[in-house]
Amino acid sequence: MSGIDKIFWDTLRGPKRWISPWFAAYALLGAVSSGLIPILLPLMMVQLLPHELAAVGYVMGAFNLGALSSPIWGSLADSKKAYRLVFCGGLLLELAAMVVFPLAANLGAWLVLALLMGAGSAAVSTCATLLIVDFYPHEQWTSRIGWLQTFNGTGQVLGLLLAGAFAIIGYRLGLWMGAGLLAVAMAAGLILLPRASGVTTSMSQISGAGLTLDFQALSRFARVELIGGGLLKHFHLLNIAGLKNIPKLLPTRFGRFLLSWFFVFLGVSGFFAYFPIFLKQSFGVLPATTSLTYALAAGVGISLYNLSGMWAHRVGAQKIYFYGRVLRFMGFILLLLPLLLHKFPGNNAIALAGFAVVVLAWPVLSVTGTELTSELSPISQGAAQGLNNAANAVGTVAGTCLAGWLVHIAGYTCIPIMALVGLALSIATDTSFHRAKPAADSESGQGLEVRC
Repeated sequence: MSGIDKIFWDTLRGPKRWISPWFAAYALLGAVSSGLIPILLPLMMVQLLPHELAAVGYVMGAFNLGALSSPIWGSLADSKKAYRLVFCGGLLLELAAMVVFPLAANLGAWLVLALLMGAGSAAVSTCATLLIVDFYPHEQWTSRIGWLQTFNGTGQVLGLLLAGAFAIIGYRLGLWMGAGLLAVAMAAGLILLPRASGVTTSMSQISGAGLTLDFQALSRFARVELIGGGLLKHFHLLNIAGLKNIPKLLPTRFGRFLLSWFFVFLGVSGFFAYFPIFLKQSFGVLPATTSLTYALAAGVGISLYNLSGMWAHRVGAQKIYFYGRVLRFMGFILLLLPLLLHKFPGNNAIALAGFAVVVLAWPVLSVTGTELTSELSPISQGAAQGLNNAANAVGTVAGTCLAGWLVHIAGYTCIPIMALVGLALSIATDTSFHRAKPAADSESGQGLEVRC
């Protein structure tokens, strides 16, 4: 058994040792940020402004953009040791924006409110990680953050099931219900969050946590694709010094991998902004059915995190990363074909199958993306993960906004086409299946200074 497998199974065998009661509050955040919001926000916007198709892309882009405020919240919480204030304040900020959002009916207000929702979610996510780093010894960080990720992923599944119900009952009520869940999370945080750290942690330890965390072991735990699960961003903040070194990294295999990773998110982010509307308008799939399909696929996908890690260990992460992209490509083919063949029998069932395949591909991509970052990088793991997250974040924000413009110009058919183009570019960019890191890459990385 490898060291990664040992960490994973030891963590699962003794959950009481790693789980804290306040993890439940973080699960509620996952239910709202990664379950209710991605379903109910787009549906309500189309209902209130049916002729503003681009609005969904722009608003969901603002929501993702808010997540990039993570460095601000991390710096505030760490410098002032105000973890409880930032955690509960982030919940309150997202709660307030969700209460007001259904009452507004114009794009300008929605953009601001979505930005605040994303920022609030980022504050809680960043602070949750800091609570583990500052309150527990470093040898427990990987296992505790792994369970925290899994709580968030489980919360997403429950949130998707709730979203399906409120897609029938009413979008406004669903968002206000989400605000109520955040209020419960805030109350739980005030009661359950630790008040005094039993571990003395210096600033250098916190900023260097990326050197202590075992990212490959951590990747075996559930991690949601949509906003709400950005637990690691605080450890991989990309600064100007890191950006200056990107031209030196691009010619390496690690650079090509980062570019391929960027294209994955650039292509598919538009789909995840529009998917409940896309499936309803294009195939007549009810939002409740979409939510249930997503919840079931995400639930099944939790088991794929560890399996993907084992497959990557046996045949190489590069091959499994390729297969994950091919799997997602096939899912989007299933979503596109019924659009091109208008009288295709059972087109809604085929579309739902494609949607499930797209969701199931995420654990494969998530695990192998993390492993390849560690394997190929000529720089430190922490700094490399910072570049990984940067490619993810920039691709997601850019792709979401691009999708809004394309939908306005060409309609919903462009969504699976955009995803297929992004995935094709990703595969074409990074076609090597060799697992070993070439010496040339390591040499080209000598002397690079990438900080996080």
